[in-house]
Amino acid sequence: MQTEPQKETFADEVAQEAAESSTLPERRPGSWSVLRNRNYGLLFWGQMISSAGTQMQVVAVAWQVYLLTHSAIALGLIGLVQAIPRLLFSLVGGVFADALDRRKLLIVVEVALATTSTALALTTIFHVINMVIIYAVVLFAAAFSAFEFPTRQSIIPTLVPRWQMADAISLSMAMMQLTTIVGATAGGFVIAWIGVANTYWVDVISYFVVIGSLLLMTIPRVPAEKRPQTGLSGLADGMRFLRAHPIILAVLSLDFFATFFGSPKSLLPIYASSILHVGAQGLGILTAATSIGAVALTPLAGRIGRISRQGLGIVLAIIAWGVFIICFGVFIGPLWVAVVFLALAGAADMVSMILRGLVVQLITPDEFRGRMSAVNAMFVIGGPMLGQFESGLVAGIFTPEISVVTGGLACIIATIVIAFSVPNLLRVKVK
Repeated sequence: MQTEPQKETFADEVAQEAAESSTLPERRPGSWSVLRNRNYGLLFWGQMISSAGTQMQVVAVAWQVYLLTHSAIALGLIGLVQAIPRLLFSLVGGVFADALDRRKLLIVVEVALATTSTALALTTIFHVINMVIIYAVVLFAAAFSAFEFPTRQSIIPTLVPRWQMADAISLSMAMMQLTTIVGATAGGFVIAWIGVANTYWVDVISYFVVIGSLLLMTIPRVPAEKRPQTGLSGLADGMRFLRAHPIILAVLSLDFFATFFGSPKSLLPIYASSILHVGAQGLGILTAATSIGAVALTPLAGRIGRISRQGLGIVLAIIAWGVFIICFGVFIGPLWVAVVFLALAGAADMVSMILRGLVVQLITPDEFRGRMSAVNAMFVIGGPMLGQFESGLVAGIFTPEISVVTGGLACIIATIVIAFSVPNLLRVKVK
């Protein structure tokens, strides 16, 4: 597969679509009209319910690990166990997403993920749950998710016209943040009301909702002549494409270091239990706080998507993320103070996510979207998961507060270094 002819073809397609879109009415900021696209709407609502259930499971796993161990390092290991299969299998998942029927692949993955939550529920009910079982199930779930993320991300641009891409990406990201709020907050209360095992069962049910929506969808396939082989050649083509577009690599690296150093997620059970003394309900609220800030920006998502210098916007947003994470670590006070700083960090992250999504998706042609979404998964998902281990390790050696503050500082420094290393990043404008 030759890269250069594909880039020329893609450039021609972009020019043609830009000419066509010039005759369309001006897009309203934050417009929900993108949900009128039937297939996108089915994916959106099904994924929203499933993601809410998954966030409840995330809270349940973290709480159960802390109850069993009372160890910051044990909590951090959750992220490491999740990161390993994501990093190992994401690129393979991206090749499969470009080569196979994306709808069928996603259905198989969702069934497998439902099975992992079933295993957690049953072992908890029969009182045989232990750290080995939890880590093993988390490992298998992360391996399946390595195929889920690139497949789902590569589907979205095929369901809407190009002129609605900013709205589709913005709305999907806002939905994921909203489900974190609802799922994480509900997770804390559900654990307190009906127990950890029943929280896992709620997650199982939510997977069947998204499976139902996928069964009703029609998803375009990559044309046969553009599909990669499911072996090393398809993977090599994806790497050549990435090397030919250093801006994509720089944008993804920014997010990786921001979440690797700056995410305090693995330490939130300690903050809820031992620092703020707010229990499982408080843990749910803290876990949801960054998403609260992100969702608050949803009415501005359309305007954010039209920022002309996307690269500069990403850099400034990630620096703001680091600043607010430092404030969270420094100003220990009532629960609402912690929630405010985490919400502000989440708002900054939302700006970065919208702009980053537009840059990556609009530069990438459809036949490479699965593989580039897989690389995106390695950075976007691998970063915070490895970061959970990093922050847990630093907290175990020093204190949780020191871990949070030094992580925020390291995030800012890494962002500045990348911005100066790739000067063209600050001038990126993708339409």
